[in-house]
Amino acid sequence: MSIKRETKFFYRNAVWFVLSIVLFLLIDAGAFAQGDLLIFPKRIVFEGRKRVAQIILSNTGKDSATYNISFIQYRMNELGEFEAITEPDSGQQFATPFLRVFPRRVNLAPGESQTVKVQKFNTDKMVDGEYRSHLYFRAVKNNKPLASENKIESSNTLSVKLEAVYGISIATIIRKGPSNTVTSISGAEYSNDEYSNHFLSFNIDREGNMSTYGDIKINYISNDNKKYEVGNVKGVAVYTPGNVRKVKMQLQKPEGVNFSGGKLIVVYTENEKKKVIAKAELEL
Repeated sequence: MSIKRETKFFYRNAVWFVLSIVLFLLIDAGAFAQGDLLIFPKRIVFEGRKRVAQIILSNTGKDSATYNISFIQYRMNELGEFEAITEPDSGQQFATPFLRVFPRRVNLAPGESQTVKVQKFNTDKMVDGEYRSHLYFRAVKNNKPLASENKIESSNTLSVKLEAVYGISIATIIRKGPSNTVTSISGAEYSNDEYSNHFLSFNIDREGNMSTYGDIKINYISNDNKKYEVGNVKGVAVYTPGNVRKVKMQLQKPEGVNFSGGKLIVVYTENEKKKVIAKAELEL
């Protein structure tokens, strides 16, 4: 192998190594991935004087891909499921009239990344409160020329090819004015099933003018005062105008622990921070 070819080989592998490290850090820091598209960060919040946000799109696949970028509106039900809507519910405000995004279309080669900017504007027309829309990244179907498809040998054969076209959306929120939101946890209930699975069900209750978003951790304190982490989930939201989110988490039972006696402690903290939003205990 010549020195020139060795240099190219080293450079190519070094680039892929650096890219893999970057993607790992993005995922660990709170990116959102589906299919071959990686998005960082996984949500946008405009507060105070913040007027521009940047999103990094990365193509982790082996083929080039194109994505159209737009806004979509959702309502969230009590189970955390989203339903597309065109008109806001009572107490809900869309952020779309106050946001613009560029570019609106992104072409990514394998391993390529690109920055998308979201800008807030016309905020002088906003009243205090929270405005929410969802930035939507939709994959564009790759239509190959007919000549590139394999020919069908028999005229009696029907060939059907299905291609999945998917999209990813991330919450984009504008907050204006002070928050008066109060969050609590209620209705904690422990259960198990015939397969020896253990669960804790509870409600996240929200009141006020802003949504709540954070991480949930469940600890078990045994009768002899030993502490075990038995549940952990990140990125749990209660979006306005919803007032309750029903949660059911499967508990990871430590070896030798049977959840007999002691207590379970649910802690809801700001996402990736230590500030406690709400806390509840259940005696077993």
